[in-house]
Amino acid sequence: MRAARAISVPSLAAGLVLISVLGMQLSAPALTAAAPRVTLSASFAPERLGASTTIHWGFTISEPAPLRSIALRLPAGMGFAASSLGLEPCQPELLARAGPEGCPADSRIGFGSALADVPAQSTIQEHAKVTVLLGPYDGEDMTVLFFIEGKWPANREIILTSHLLGIAAPSGATLLTEVPSLPVWPLGPDIGLTRLKATIGPDGITYYRRVRGETVAFTPRGVSLPRRCPSGGFRVSAVFDWWTISGAASASTHVPCPGRAGR
Repeated sequence: MRAARAISVPSLAAGLVLISVLGMQLSAPALTAAAPRVTLSASFAPERLGASTTIHWGFTISEPAPLRSIALRLPAGMGFAASSLGLEPCQPELLARAGPEGCPADSRIGFGSALADVPAQSTIQEHAKVTVLLGPYDGEDMTVLFFIEGKWPANREIILTSHLLGIAAPSGATLLTEVPSLPVWPLGPDIGLTRLKATIGPDGITYYRRVRGETVAFTPRGVSLPRRCPSGGFRVSAVFDWWTISGAASASTHVPCPGRAGR
C-alpha cells in the first residue's frame, strides 16, 4: 500500500493560490481592446404620422462577444400614453417556470428571432425564438421581458429584462436591456449573441375581452408615431456594452419620413 504523501502548509497554501488564480482566469475573462462592429436596423409598420405602429428593430454583431447591456434610443415624440399593449403583466418567475404560454395572452407585445454562437470544440450557431412580453412595472418604469428560447445545441431559455426609461424625455425614450453572463457550462466560455430581430407592437398579436358575455378578439393599439417627421427621418440609435471588452460600441440608423423613401 502506497504511503500517503504529506502536504506541508506552504505547499498547500501555494496550491490553493494556484487554484484560486486558475479559477479567476476561468471565471473572469480578460478584457480585450477592440469592440466588434454593430449594425442597427429599424422600421415602423405601418408608417403613418400620428398613427399606431409596430416598431421593428434589430442588430448584427460582426463577431461573437458576450453582451452586457443594450441601450436602444427611440425617436423623440413616440406616443406611449394611448397604447393598449400589455393589458396584463407577466411575472418573471412565472415566465421562467412555465414559459410564454403560462403568461396572460394580453401580456405579449412582440415577437422575434435571435442567432448566437455557442463555443464548443468548434463554434456552433444556434437559432432561437424570441417572445416579447410586458413585465411588472418597476416604480414608474415599464418593464419589458425578452424570452429567448434556443433548442440546440445549448438548449437554453434566457430571459432578458429591459426597462423603458424616459418616455417623456425630449431626446426620446430608452429601452435599457441587461444581459447576464451566459456560460455554456459553469466557468466555461460565454454564448455570444450575434443577431437579434424583434418587434414591439400589435403586428401579429391578438388580445381577447368579454363583451356582453362573449369572448371577442381585437388588435391592441401600438405606440404612436410622432405627428411630425424631422428632417433626415426618425433617428434610432443604440449603445452596446460587453462583459469581455472594455469599450462600448454604438450604432444608429434613420427611418425615412413617410413618402420620402428613395428620394
